Amino acid sequence: MRITSNIKANIRQTLRDLPDGRQVYDIILDQIPSQEDEITITCEWDFPICNIAGRWHPNCRYDRTLKADWAHGEISMSSVSAPLNVFFSTDGRNIKTIAVSEAEKKVNMNVGVHEENGTMKCRVKVFAGAVETPAYKVRILLDDRDVRYEQAIGDAVDWWETDCGFRPAFVPDEARDPMYSFWYSYHQEFTEEDVEAECRRAAELGFRTVIVDDGWQTDDTNRGYGYCGDWEVTEKKIKNMKDHVDRIHKLGMRYLLWFSVPYVGMYSKVWNLFHNKLIAVDEEQKTGILDIRYPEVRSYLKTIYVNAVKDWGLDGLKLDFIDEFYERADTPKVNEDMDCICLQAALDRLLGETMAELKQIKPDILIEFRQRYIGPFIRRYGNMLRVCDCPESGLANRVGSIDLRLMNRYTAVHSDPIVWNERETPETAALQIIDTLFSTMQFSVKMEYLTAEHRNMVENYMDLMRRYRRLLQTGPIKAEEPQNLYPQVSVRDNDTEITAVYSAGRVVTIGKQQKETIIINGTKATEIYIKAENETPAKVIQKDCYGEIVEEKDVILAGITELPCTAAGRLEIIKQM
Repeated sequence: MRITSNIKANIRQTLRDLPDGRQVYDIILDQIPSQEDEITITCEWDFPICNIAGRWHPNCRYDRTLKADWAHGEISMSSVSAPLNVFFSTDGRNIKTIAVSEAEKKVNMNVGVHEENGTMKCRVKVFAGAVETPAYKVRILLDDRDVRYEQAIGDAVDWWETDCGFRPAFVPDEARDPMYSFWYSYHQEFTEEDVEAECRRAAELGFRTVIVDDGWQTDDTNRGYGYCGDWEVTEKKIKNMKDHVDRIHKLGMRYLLWFSVPYVGMYSKVWNLFHNKLIAVDEEQKTGILDIRYPEVRSYLKTIYVNAVKDWGLDGLKLDFIDEFYERADTPKVNEDMDCICLQAALDRLLGETMAELKQIKPDILIEFRQRYIGPFIRRYGNMLRVCDCPESGLANRVGSIDLRLMNRYTAVHSDPIVWNERETPETAALQIIDTLFSTMQFSVKMEYLTAEHRNMVENYMDLMRRYRRLLQTGPIKAEEPQNLYPQVSVRDNDTEITAVYSAGRVVTIGKQQKETIIINGTKATEIYIKAENETPAKVIQKDCYGEIVEEKDVILAGITELPCTAAGRLEIIKQM
């Protein structure tokens, strides 16, 4: 590995083997001449491209392709993604995993094909900035073990949490309950009467938490952010927030409220106070992005959130757009009024100080973050990570939630709120729910649109997710064919395995040990193919999307067996051991 720096300093590197066969490069810069220097470290190496089908990284979404070495690479920092790249084979084996310990400051991982000789050229650039000590250390983890790619990702996350000290935030059980969101169902147009009436209907369906989104703080319904920043309740919508929240609590529901953390709108009262303390201005959205390197900006934001939870009795906060905290080309330079040189260090202070005070008020407070700010550094503060906006796209919800699950063994992973047209069929609507099966479901369909059939379908899947919550949300996940966006996903423990198929005609191999197998049909196909290695007597119960039994019979499973299954239905297979 070739290591260079933009400053004159002593560079030391050592390579050590971990007990499980992985390797770690320890890179130390010491004798740094000035603590005001903007330090950049570049690490370069290559390896042969053999048996690689694709590349996974935390923000890859639908693109699992290899890139050329002249591409720009992937950027990570505390507010965006994470420094991790995984190369995998067609059968889901790990070929090479690369992770970097620097999860706070900006890292560029450019890993691309060198056309001249068929090697993967790796260039990791760490923008350490100005450091407060005379030495700086960064580590690079290399993993070329022959293990499943899911294990390689999970082990890299464990390395961040143990060796690098990025312990994730405590996750209350309530973070894994299905939640009703007001975003797609009402957007900015609602009143307290709307919220309370909808919560009564949602509570009857089994929802125990509501998230009230953008709109509570403004009468403007044009979807911009020009009125963000004051965070005062508009009385035309909610007359008394504390009384309103109390009424929701009496329904047996918890209450989360939305805030756009970085935005201060041009039409807000505090615009004049902060208009010269911005890292950027978004003219289209009529808002500025606050510069949290100023202590008074952080103090203002912290006070807003602490007072909201304390005065209104909130159970949690949806903290949005944190991924806007990054430096642009025209971001102002550091000045003497700032107490943080680094924007990402300022974000750490803001979240750390805010969460410390919030937990004193409510130790089990719920905090939602959203893709792209989902890395190990920021997970110390948020205990709910949500898929980025993808209305009515089951595919995007599936890919986003599985990507998050692969990198989060403990933090609660949430779907983007599910929504469908009021004329959608229950079977097709159910496919969206199945796409979110391995996450905590957020739901945003107006209850008045639910026919009796829709309601029965939702109750069926909520019951399934409730009964198998621990396994579905925390069990080790096996997500087949990442290059094909996960056409089959499964979890299992010693007794039960649950598999969802999202592509017709796949053959599901059932485990030898598990007595109960549940196979969920995430397609419009009317059959499921089962493979048993040995002759296995079993009871097969076929259920439709409403949870009603269509057929129940005893069979001998041997080799590949075709079994009927309704669209968006499931098979429950009980081995007769």
